[in-house]
Amino acid sequence: MIDTAIAAEDTPARIQVSRAASAVANASARDIGRATGKVAGNVALAVAPGAALSKAALRRLPIATPRITFDPPQIGWVKETTKSEKPWKSYNDTAPGARAGQAPTLMRTMADGSKRSVKFDGIQGDYMIDRKWAVVNRLRSRAQILRQSEVLAQHRLIGLWEVRTPVDKTKALKLLKQMSITNIHVKVVKP
Repeated sequence: MIDTAIAAEDTPARIQVSRAASAVANASARDIGRATGKVAGNVALAVAPGAALSKAALRRLPIATPRITFDPPQIGWVKETTKSEKPWKSYNDTAPGARAGQAPTLMRTMADGSKRSVKFDGIQGDYMIDRKWAVVNRLRSRAQILRQSEVLAQHRLIGLWEVRTPVDKTKALKLLKQMSITNIHVKVVKP
């Protein structure tokens, strides 16, 4: 840490400012909220470090336990091999945070300790987005739902299904309720 601080002293201010701007531009809402809270707390402590409370009142306050912080999820990108001119392909490719020819993935830890990737269509903040051209209740679909829900729970994220019609939204909500899935939300997005 000392070497990093010394190296930072030798770095020109314009480079430090551009690095900070880049970090802020690429930060998630969670990171920005955490940084804002730390700054506000430090300012409050600097202005009045205990003026509002007497020593007796301070002794009666319970000792605050630090909040558990979790590392941000490691989102990978894999090459999409599906080449299609059908409308469902362009619908999936236009999901928020999608990249052309690539799909965002999260690594799911299996019961035996091995890891497997689970693909989505896009990402927006703490939401992993999966677009559904049609909602069906089949064995393969239910297996995908379980994989997505499990990997979202492991990474403490929320899933968002984007469907084409209100009828599909109703079907999706019914299917998720049948399977007792609570970490996937559903929203209608017209193609």
